[in-house]
Parts: sequence; structure tokens; C-alpha cells
Amino acid sequence: MNHSVWTKGEPASLPEILDAREKRAQLQRELLQKNPASLVSFTLNIAGSVKVFPYTKWLYFLGYHLIRKNIELLCGRIIEVKEVKENTGYECIFSLDLKPKVIKKHLLLQEEKHPLGRLFDFDVLRPDGSKVSRQELGFPERTCLICQNPAFLCSRSRTHSAEELQLHTIQMIDSFYRERMAVHLALMMQKSLFYEVNTALKPGLVDRLHNGAHRDMCRYTFVKSAYALTPYFLKCAQEGLSFSGDLKELPNLFQTLRPLGIRAEKEMLSATNGVNTHKGIIFSGGIFCAAAGFAKSFYAIDFESPDFPDLLGNICCHMLTDLLKDYDSINPNLPKSNGERLYLLHGITGIRGEAHNGFPHVLKYGFSRFKEAQKAGFSLNDSGLLTLLYYIAHTDDTNLITRGNFEISIKVRTALSEFLHDSSYEKQLEILPLLDHYFIEKNLSPGGSADMLALTYFLYFLTKIACCFE
Repeated sequence: MNHSVWTKGEPASLPEILDAREKRAQLQRELLQKNPASLVSFTLNIAGSVKVFPYTKWLYFLGYHLIRKNIELLCGRIIEVKEVKENTGYECIFSLDLKPKVIKKHLLLQEEKHPLGRLFDFDVLRPDGSKVSRQELGFPERTCLICQNPAFLCSRSRTHSAEELQLHTIQMIDSFYRERMAVHLALMMQKSLFYEVNTALKPGLVDRLHNGAHRDMCRYTFVKSAYALTPYFLKCAQEGLSFSGDLKELPNLFQTLRPLGIRAEKEMLSATNGVNTHKGIIFSGGIFCAAAGFAKSFYAIDFESPDFPDLLGNICCHMLTDLLKDYDSINPNLPKSNGERLYLLHGITGIRGEAHNGFPHVLKYGFSRFKEAQKAGFSLNDSGLLTLLYYIAHTDDTNLITRGNFEISIKVRTALSEFLHDSSYEKQLEILPLLDHYFIEKNLSPGGSADMLALTYFLYFLTKIACCFE
């Protein structure tokens, strides 16, 4: 993670910190005058003078929702919530109808069991203002953040400097955040592959209704493949989140992905008994997971930000700046891949060209079309189909060309593009059975377009589903 971004903040002075403590105590007294059953006062244990930076803002959000989750678990009622977000630290106070010892016990379990629980400080006050202690509930004293000795002893003797404590705190947060975020990105890609294969009716493609133009695979083949590839997507996300270079050094990140992709293809073929279900998505999906990880690490961007697709495209451009150079080294005397043959015959760069240019058809046009369809009231399935039709009509789908020929692909793209331009979304959906029949008859399958649909679902899920850190 880019610590120059994630740990950047303004220092708070000692008088400001002491004043914040007094204000907190005053707010507690005011809330207790309203006679709640208990108060939960939540602060963070952050060493040093800089109390507020992106990591601690996220940590506060995590602790806040842990409190609410435990209140809901106990069927408690929140009477009032007061939040303070100042330079001296984020904090909040919950006024509850729960018994003090009941809620304190549950929050102590969070302090003890959660990987970052040592950084949470959940004080529970009785109606008379006294605090429920750890000892009266049978919990031991809190240990030191670094050496695991009693915290009060290390604090009293100043065993560790503020710099040591702050560094250890950041390392704890960083490790936990990267671990959970990498899992989240991998699961969102896995989910996207599931949604892609289940989107129906896809012309010539495997879906939940039929096997399209394929005889060697079915929906369950794709499910097995998606599960087999999930650890690969996890590794790609981890590489992106952990990459320490800047934009100019991103080609090095891509080089770390290549051997991972080679191993992932072997895992896929092993899971599918030799059937190539997801070779294209191994390439593009791995890049998206790594690029999304880098975007989160280097820029601390929220995935739901409207700037995220453009940023992702820019990252991909920098990462893959040398990608097309592979075509310059094609040996005419060696066996060639389908993509290499199409490049030599027609100058088609396929998914490599799309990736080299920052996936514009997905990030600039396809995802926008998908969101427009959603906004117009179409289901997730139908929005996916409408987006798939756009990809078939506007991209060089090498799968489509290979299973037919270059002339047929041009014919299909031209006719479909004209049709999409002149017809409504409803009419576009109505043509799918006819298009599917034609593709099956001609043994055509737009697998590259299906991969782009999976990437579109990935973007959608990133904007809609938050990472679970609890």
C-alpha cells in the first residue's frame, strides 16, 4: 500500500487532544442526563500526533459498524448517536437501551478476537457514569501493542516510542486491509464469472439455458473453471495491492502476472479435463484484479467513485505499454496461436490491443451502456445481454473470427452494429433467439465478448458490494 497516501494527515497538538477528551466527557454527561440504559463511547488507539488519515478513517468506519452489528445481534435499540470527526480523531457515542454489562461483553470479544481489535477502545458507561471494567467481566488487562506485556506497564515506563507504536499500528492495518481487499477482489471476479455464464440467452455461448455452439463444455464446466481460477485472481489482486512502484514502473507488475497466468491456465485445464473455458479471462481478469488492487493501494480511491473506470483504464495503459511488442517477435517458423495468425493476416490485435489501449470498449462504453440499461429498468441479466450485443458488434472478437472466418465476422459486426444503432433496447433483446440460431448454425461463439461481459459485471459488483472487513 502507498503509505504516503494512506498515512497522510495533519498533526494534532497536545492541547487540542486534551480539549477533545474534555469535550467527550462533557458529551457523555449530557447524554447520560437523558437516562439511557448505557452509553458506548468508541475511540481509536492511535499513537503519535497524527490521529486522522485514510487508514484511521477506514478503521473508524469498521469499528462503528462492529458496534451496530453487535447492537442488532442483541436486539438492542439505539436511542441516539453522536459522532465527532475532528483532527484529534474520529469518535462516536451510542446511547442505548441495552444493559451495560451485556453490550460490554460483546464488544470486549471484538477487542480480543478481531485482528484489529487492539486498536479499538469500546468504553461502556452505566447510567451513573461509571465504566464497566474488563476485570469485572472476567477479561484480562489489555496487552501492549508490540510486546504483549500489560499495556499499562509499557505505557507507564515508556517502553516503546510513539514512532515504534505508530509504525506497528500501520503495519497491522496495512496487512489486514490488503488481505481482506485481495479476497474481496478475487471473489468479485469469481462472482462475475458465475453471472456471465448464467446470463441468458447469449447467442452461441454457454449459459443456463443451453450450450450454444459448443459440444465440449457446459455451464458446470465453467463453474468448475471459475472455482479453480479464484486463487489466481487472489494472487493478482495481492500483487496489485502490494506493488510499491509508481505508474511508470507498472510494466514490472504485469511481468509478475505472466507466470501466475501460465500456472492458472494449467489449473483451469486440470479442472475442466482439458477444456478451454476461461483462457481469455485469465489474461484480462488477472489484469483487472491487479489494476483494481493498485488503484486502491496507490490512490486510496473508492470503487464507487465515478472516476474509477477512467483511473483503471489509465493504470492498464501504463501496465501494458509494451504488450504489443510481442507481435514484433513472432517467429514465422514456429507454431502460432490463433491471435498471432490473425495479427499476421489481418493486423488484428484482439484482446491484446484492447488491453494495451486501457480496455476502452469496457471502461468507456460497455459499462456505461450497462448502467444505462439498469437505469432504464432492465434486469441485471438483460442489461448484460444488451452490453454483450454491443461488444459483439464493436470489438475484434478473435473467438468469433477463429470459429468462422474474417469475412463472416465483418458481416456479423456490420449488420449487428447497424441494427443496434436503429433499434430500441426491447427490439435488441427480441433478436437474441434469431441471432443465437444463426450462431449455432454457423458454429460461431463470441467468447471474447463474453469475457468483456464478465469484466463489466466485475466493475458493477465492485461499485455495489462493499468489502467485508468484519
